[in-house]
Amino acid sequence: MLSLQGFSWEEEDFFSSACRLLEEPFSLGASIAGFFGFIYIQDRASMLPPVALMPDRGAFVLDMCASPGSKTGQLAHIVGEEGFVLGNEVSPPRLATLRRNLQQMGLFQTASCCFEGQHIPLPGGFCDFIQLDPPCSGWGTVEKNPRVMEIWKEEKTLPLVSLQRELLKNAERLLKPGGVLVYSTCTTNLEENEAQVKFAQEELGLTLEKLSPLPEFVMDEPMLGMDGVWRLSPRIGDTQGFFVARLRKKNGGESFIPEERQWGEPLARKYVQELGIAENYLEYGDIAVFKESLHFVHRQAKFFPQNFAWQGMYMGKAGKSNEVQLSPRVRMAGDLPMTHFEGKDGLEKIKGLLSGQSFSCDFKEKNVLMAWNGLVLGRLKVKNKRLIWSER
Repeated sequence: MLSLQGFSWEEEDFFSSACRLLEEPFSLGASIAGFFGFIYIQDRASMLPPVALMPDRGAFVLDMCASPGSKTGQLAHIVGEEGFVLGNEVSPPRLATLRRNLQQMGLFQTASCCFEGQHIPLPGGFCDFIQLDPPCSGWGTVEKNPRVMEIWKEEKTLPLVSLQRELLKNAERLLKPGGVLVYSTCTTNLEENEAQVKFAQEELGLTLEKLSPLPEFVMDEPMLGMDGVWRLSPRIGDTQGFFVARLRKKNGGESFIPEERQWGEPLARKYVQELGIAENYLEYGDIAVFKESLHFVHRQAKFFPQNFAWQGMYMGKAGKSNEVQLSPRVRMAGDLPMTHFEGKDGLEKIKGLLSGQSFSCDFKEKNVLMAWNGLVLGRLKVKNKRLIWSER
């Protein structure tokens, strides 16, 4: 799809799904693959924290400071559909961005919540893996933000350092015995990096685990004589500055044993079939109604405490008597008619649909699946024997 639109790239070795863009005839975000969430644009160095964490397939992961969702999405691909990633974001506008991105990528193995990271109300010992990429001074983004070091002079970073330590404290509390935490920043500031790892070791009892060298990156020598962390300075045209450390909680102590709960009103299987959603997705959880909206409830989300406020991936609107209007971006292809587009001509027709054009059809159903070269993209509406794309 990208090739036919004139893009070219090369694969990266440090992460199997990473590709470096070589040719960009127009903004990559405006590509059809970008529109439907099959790719995500991310700085090369910012992909390193999930690589360092590398949770097990099927694991539960908490992303404590998640928006806009790049690392959340990356982690979701690593743990797979049977795994589960909870993305937390304290800012409501940024939370909306996070949720929109997760829905666009079709990551039903994710959910989101809105709490101060240092006060996420989950029981102690709840998490197998935690990604903590806290607010920082951002000195490593100097290429994109030339004034960042002027704005965040060293004396102004003290509140950030304090917040980072509070976040580390709560992360340690939330980890199960033997659980793993990756702490990362996009700054080169010692006080926000190695000094924080030292705090985690000496004050919180976490153990630093040595990260293997990555030949694909030019690494700097860590400060404070610390071995096994990744420290990168910003390099123009290559990568922003970044710091990554992997920490483990010692074994011993009790893990929280959660109780399974029912969230929302699950749709009956017959309604799932009528909506054209493949039943195999119900192996991973339920599609449930919450007041006037429809969300995916992953099976691992059923263990959240009763008073914990969260939201699964948005799937559409719900009315009375199980009347449901699915989002056109739901790709869970089941028993619905499908309209097929092929090759470059098919891409041009899809571009036309996205820009408001319609095409005649003989479908009697209200909705049909749209596919390109066999890849399901979403759902088209049928009105007056015309196919249309509508996000409403």
